[in-house]
Amino acid sequence: MAEKISKYEYVKQSIQKKIADHEWKGNQVIPSENKLCEYYQVSRITIRRAMDELVHEGVLYRIKGKGCFVREKETDKLSHIYSFTEAILLQGKQPSKQQISFSKEPAGTEIAAKMGLTPTDEIYKIKCLYLADQLPYCVNTSILPTYMFPKLEFFDFNKNSLYEILKTFYKLSMTRVQQTITAELGNTAINTLLNNTEKKPLLKINAVSECLYQNNEQVFELYESYILTDILSYTVEKYNI
Repeated sequence: MAEKISKYEYVKQSIQKKIADHEWKGNQVIPSENKLCEYYQVSRITIRRAMDELVHEGVLYRIKGKGCFVREKETDKLSHIYSFTEAILLQGKQPSKQQISFSKEPAGTEIAAKMGLTPTDEIYKIKCLYLADQLPYCVNTSILPTYMFPKLEFFDFNKNSLYEILKTFYKLSMTRVQQTITAELGNTAINTLLNNTEKKPLLKINAVSECLYQNNEQVFELYESYILTDILSYTVEKYNI
């Protein structure tokens, strides 16, 4: 005779099966607690316990105000978020970079609103020049909340990749990046750093990067990049699934 399991364990196993059978796919929102209560004919406490355990085990993740989502497995991912260093290596060139500035300062109203902070919360602001085969091609400014990455100021960004540090030292699990891409003429400071004497139009990328932090999706970085496209090309792939 099969061993009788509790209601929450049944719900938990059922959710895991739906994910394994690809009925619920990576980054897909699952039904609300109310709908799951109706479907399984159990209390909200039972549903919440099952979901809490699955979040803790890394099967699900929560986005405040949006619900609970299936965490995408590495083997299921259709896209990859590349750092500038990785992108240059893929083109067969030798990457290097120079840290231009590093500061710790209050977020201010505009940045705080984008990152879910208060204006007085501190942020890191890191500005770097990226080079390929010793030729400058990108000026990037990254903004990160200090509470998520304590002691980040002790790393040397002339030698280390920011994303590699976030991944290996802080165990960051990046989930998504929303990019706004425009073509613009750089200002005098940007063009000087890029040796853009002909004042060619630059690819400007403003991005909001999110990660899983304490099992919830959280903005961890804002960045702004100016790129010379004759050195670094930018490719976007779209999939219909």
